Amino acid sequence: MKKLLPIFLILSLAQAACSIPLFMEPTATPTEIVLPTEIPTLFVPTFTPEPTETPTEVLTPTDTPEPSETPTITPTPTPLPFDPSGSYGTPSLLDTMDDDRNWAGPGGLPDTQNLRLTLGGGRLHVTGKQPGWDTWWFTAIAPSDFFLQMRVENGNCSGQQAYGLIMRGPQSAGDAGRGYIYTFACDGSYRLERLDAATPYTKVELIPWTRSDHINDGPNETNVMGVRMVGGVITLFANGFELTELEDTRYTAGRFGVFVNAGVPGNYTYSIDELTYWNLR
Repeated sequence: MKKLLPIFLILSLAQAACSIPLFMEPTATPTEIVLPTEIPTLFVPTFTPEPTETPTEVLTPTDTPEPSETPTITPTPTPLPFDPSGSYGTPSLLDTMDDDRNWAGPGGLPDTQNLRLTLGGGRLHVTGKQPGWDTWWFTAIAPSDFFLQMRVENGNCSGQQAYGLIMRGPQSAGDAGRGYIYTFACDGSYRLERLDAATPYTKVELIPWTRSDHINDGPNETNVMGVRMVGGVITLFANGFELTELEDTRYTAGRFGVFVNAGVPGNYTYSIDELTYWNLR
């Protein structure tokens, strides 16, 4: 046994001196990790590298934001003209001015120093002679409550030469002058007055001269005047459009007629094409 020991030791040392390591240590650390498309069978990574930057979200068609809704502006509707026939039916009186039966007095149509009425061409022509004078001519008694309408061609007018209606006047020709006077002027304005006495001449201005876009202004224009009187409520219309409404209970019934103020220089004429009223009582 003592002879074999040296030989074993010599062989062990020789074998140790000739051994070669199976893996070589890398000389440097790689700067980039390239992941293979397929993991080799002898290498299993212990972690997955996290990306250094969060990718931008890609919107799919279903993720596309909807445009903001544009608000819809609803226009204010324009009111339609009032049609009395549609509301009240067949008129109680329709005068197309083909004759003078509703306007002639015992001596025929008037022709005085202040006023002249003539017929011609299917129209009643009303002339105010005196500069600045209020002049009227009554016809029949109207019902207490009514809608009265008159279509007028205003002639060669200017400024505040005025034409219109007088309503709820005296019951007979011998009674004192009174009533409500509704007028249009050539400049496109309207006015409502209450006549309380002819001598001395006394009036109350219920609505002063007021311009309206519903009145056709200037000479040789056509306008339709309308007025509704029910009890003490008075509603004024121009070409079918309501202008205003007010209440005055001084007079409740009476005759109606035509009115003119010749303004300056006087001798102003307008023409009535048609006059209609509806009994509302």
